[in-house]
Amino acid sequence: MRIPPLLIGNLILAKRKALKGIYVKAVNAPGVLAQIASVLGKHNVNILAINFSSNSEEKGDLFIVADFSKISDDLNVIIDDIQNLGVVLNAEIVEPHPLGLLVDLYHFPIVDDIGNRVLIFTIFNMESFAVRLREKFGDGGLAFLFHEGVLTGLSLVNGYKKWGIKDLKDALIINLLRVHALGRYRGELVKYSLTEQGKPEIVIKAYDMWECETARKHGIRKPSCHFERGVMTGIIKGYLGKDVVVRETKCIAVGDPYCEFITE
Repeated sequence: MRIPPLLIGNLILAKRKALKGIYVKAVNAPGVLAQIASVLGKHNVNILAINFSSNSEEKGDLFIVADFSKISDDLNVIIDDIQNLGVVLNAEIVEPHPLGLLVDLYHFPIVDDIGNRVLIFTIFNMESFAVRLREKFGDGGLAFLFHEGVLTGLSLVNGYKKWGIKDLKDALIINLLRVHALGRYRGELVKYSLTEQGKPEIVIKAYDMWECETARKHGIRKPSCHFERGVMTGIIKGYLGKDVVVRETKCIAVGDPYCEFITE
């Protein structure tokens, strides 16, 4: 099932002159965003994206990406109306850079809800991972990718255990939620069991896998999920305390509708 993409509203290619940003510092309280949105709606400003963070319990910072093409009043009138809201401490229009980018320069770094710094790379940035290493170093490059993934998975185990996640199945579910939120792939835990001897029988499906989509685009028709397969391996190894083998039995790079990973 296809679901709509999420627009990250801190970097916009502003092809239209009417596309602008609005920076607002406001009281952090229920209904504040609704009041600001109401003012913009009154002036026919179309909100496209909103970034929000709260530096304290009392105040928060908003960066709003909006289309001003159908406004009924001067920009200064709109900002004054926002500024006159009792909950707003400051408001200003942010114009796109002359080179065409509308950027949220009011928030940095990007973090998740528990304060971990998040880095965003586009799929084009990651071609060096999924394609160029293979071209430059052959199987050695792919082995490097896999082992980097394993180390990443082992590192995640430490983080998940700090969250209180003591069970491998729960860790795999949390990891699938996490990679979805980060835009890497959409995953499903199809099968999970441990034999009496502690042998894992795990099957994971992955849709829209970034590694394999990139490989397919560059004409690679082989199973291509080396880094993410390594991450899964590291998580399972970290929780079970022993080596495991994760095989990619299906891959979108070879024409399958999804990638499939089986643990042995």
